[in-house]
Amino acid sequence: MGMEANQYIFLTPPDIRQLHRLVSETFPVRVELSLDVGVSRTMVTLLSPDLFESQGVRFPVPSLPEEERTILIWRNQHWEKWQHFDERTQKFYKMVFVAEGKPPTVEISGIKMHVTRDGDPLQDTRRKIRTLGTLNGRVLDTCLGLGYTAIAEAQSPGVEQVVVCEADPNMVALCAQNPWSQALFHHPGIQLITAPVEKAIALFPEGYFSAILHDPPRFSLAPGLYHPDFYRELYRVLRTGGRLYHYTGNPRQRQRKRPLSVQTAEKLHQVGFTHVRQVYQGVRAGKW
Repeated sequence: MGMEANQYIFLTPPDIRQLHRLVSETFPVRVELSLDVGVSRTMVTLLSPDLFESQGVRFPVPSLPEEERTILIWRNQHWEKWQHFDERTQKFYKMVFVAEGKPPTVEISGIKMHVTRDGDPLQDTRRKIRTLGTLNGRVLDTCLGLGYTAIAEAQSPGVEQVVVCEADPNMVALCAQNPWSQALFHHPGIQLITAPVEKAIALFPEGYFSAILHDPPRFSLAPGLYHPDFYRELYRVLRTGGRLYHYTGNPRQRQRKRPLSVQTAEKLHQVGFTHVRQVYQGVRAGKW
């Protein structure tokens, strides 16, 4: 990894432990690490138990991690946890290590964005996209997140353009830092609109998109994105023969009389969607 390609340097728990395992070696010693959260591997030189060097830049060796999920970012000339608290919204954003060679996920005030219990963010992304079948033409991705679905959609053969929306500047900033999200800013087929999708969707004519992936925040955080009025807009901009995937998960399952996916399926059917059925972590529907 060339450090000129990304201004941020990261260390994950496995690589920090790797540095600490070499304390009894004769210095200097060469060791392979990832400085970009697993996108690539690079050789660095451990100069002493407390100092390593990469491409002429020296970094202190951080302490062993207290938590396996913590990712460290080199910022303001020191290592700090890759996290952020927004004073205005009172939301806490924590980037979370999942596994070596896998992209991180993010927790927003304790709510994890990706399903990782039986996989990782890439597997979760592929499973969501697979529900839409073969992608082509223009795709609407309603909520950016870390951009993994938008990137995967844009890389699908036959896709001409992916329009992805995001109202939260904190998520856009995290994407700008995240090595796994960089294609968002470089892929010619991705159009990022930094505005709420509820407003941005009015910009598009009827039948503009061949597929829609709707992966909103949890219902309690964004109830408007689960409202029939918004579903009517999704129906309007979807072309005849197109498909919608709506992630719901199943939050507060014990408190609900009926699963959120069941309630969502009923609302989608009411506004005109057909072939509505429950699929991986949500609902798939069509417009025929």
